[in-house]
Amino acid sequence: MNTADAPGPRIDAAKKATVDLSTALPPETDFGVVTFGSTLPAEGTPRRRGCTDVVTAIPLGPLTATSVSAQLASIRAQGFTPIGNALQTAVDQLPSTGPASIVLISDGEPTCAPDPCETAKAIHTTRPDVTVSAVGFRTDAPSLACVAKNGGGLFVTADNAAQLSARLTAAQNSRDAATRLSTTSRGDISLGDALSDIRAANPDFPTQPTSHGDRTVYVWRDCTYTFDSADKLVEIAPGDPPGSAGITIDGVTRGTPGTRAIELYGDPWSDTDGVALFPADEGRRTGYRLGYEGGKSIKDGTVTTVILCGCLPASKPAPAPSGPATEVVTVIAVDKKGTPINGFRSAPSVVGTFMNFMESCQIALGARTEGLYRCGTTADGWAVCWKKTAQWMLCSRDPWDPVLSPLSYSADELPDVTPSADPVPWAVELSDGTRCLARNGGAWPKPPEGGFEFSYSCRLGSKYTFLFSRNGTYFDKSAATWTAYHGDGETGAPTPVPIKKVYFSAAE
Repeated sequence: MNTADAPGPRIDAAKKATVDLSTALPPETDFGVVTFGSTLPAEGTPRRRGCTDVVTAIPLGPLTATSVSAQLASIRAQGFTPIGNALQTAVDQLPSTGPASIVLISDGEPTCAPDPCETAKAIHTTRPDVTVSAVGFRTDAPSLACVAKNGGGLFVTADNAAQLSARLTAAQNSRDAATRLSTTSRGDISLGDALSDIRAANPDFPTQPTSHGDRTVYVWRDCTYTFDSADKLVEIAPGDPPGSAGITIDGVTRGTPGTRAIELYGDPWSDTDGVALFPADEGRRTGYRLGYEGGKSIKDGTVTTVILCGCLPASKPAPAPSGPATEVVTVIAVDKKGTPINGFRSAPSVVGTFMNFMESCQIALGARTEGLYRCGTTADGWAVCWKKTAQWMLCSRDPWDPVLSPLSYSADELPDVTPSADPVPWAVELSDGTRCLARNGGAWPKPPEGGFEFSYSCRLGSKYTFLFSRNGTYFDKSAATWTAYHGDGETGAPTPVPIKKVYFSAAE
């Protein structure tokens, strides 16, 4: 507990968390503190004697929060870790009847008998109304998880002082904490659980889902559970709409300032379009996906939704590049009279005819104005078509080809189409010269796991790659230089790359 990574010594963070808990409890609550390894240094002390180093720092009694800090000030971390003896000392102080909570804080494994896991089991078996929870400070030691499981309590980890304070407070009321989103679960349902196992443990779990691509969604007890194609749980979103009633184990929920989330979890791993992703458990690749409003980034906003997801990348994305700002190009290839402009020209012959245009034409890729159409239902269709006359359009597949192809249609008018307020670019150039076109039909392989979907097909010479959206977000636009996930779709997870240039389309 002397390691200085909380930041500061862990023992100081543990003291502060205990003080914070005491101030959060109602006045006159029975409260006590038992310490272990605080009076006899491990070096030079025989193990038999060191394993008796258990001290009641604050005897159980009506709480006087103002004195807790002073009573804990002199505690030092220096000896063995007789956790089992400490748990027994704690339970021995409790009244013989009535509910009570014991919460263990430790940053490592026990070094003394008795086995704390067995001690916790004996306590909860003898006194079912007494729960034993555990908070692993910068550790997920199996022995601590076992203490909580056998003690009928809650096991959580904490990586910094802010988390330790919040999670110690949550752990002292394990029944209430079971309704919150821990770093991996809600109640007895955890990310990664198989649908069949969840249904076996909960016979009233629904049998009729809705489908969203390769995901299946079940709504049960006012909470949305999303499963991947292998029927493994990948997302838990309490409330309607999903996430509106979510609350993390640390108390982050609707109305929480974004700065509090940053205090607890550090800088977000991604933050774009009103959604920020924070690490929940890096080892298990789980995250808290927080929707927010009132700011361009989470630090300036207020939380609106909280979702626990198995969507954390294997490693934290590199900081946004500090190079040149992404260039935004708006392509206008045809003027109001139907004449090619800005370096574009019309091919001399008719390329195609669409008799059933109502089924094959829609809003153009990257369209920023009305009057632009995408025609065709396959990857060989036209990405952007400008009106030339009432019967002719001039069409392009990519912004780098200056030749526009005439396309005739036989209907009196084109369908009414309205551009998106925030359209996705028609095409993209990466800093290494790779050119990418927005997906427009065609067959695609199974995308990488982690919320990725194919969004752009890319080419540099003879090398073919892809850009990927992630959890519905195509680009991170939080910095002047946009980034997007890039990869070959087969070897390794997609990684963020800087975007040199993006292309949109518009009519004059």
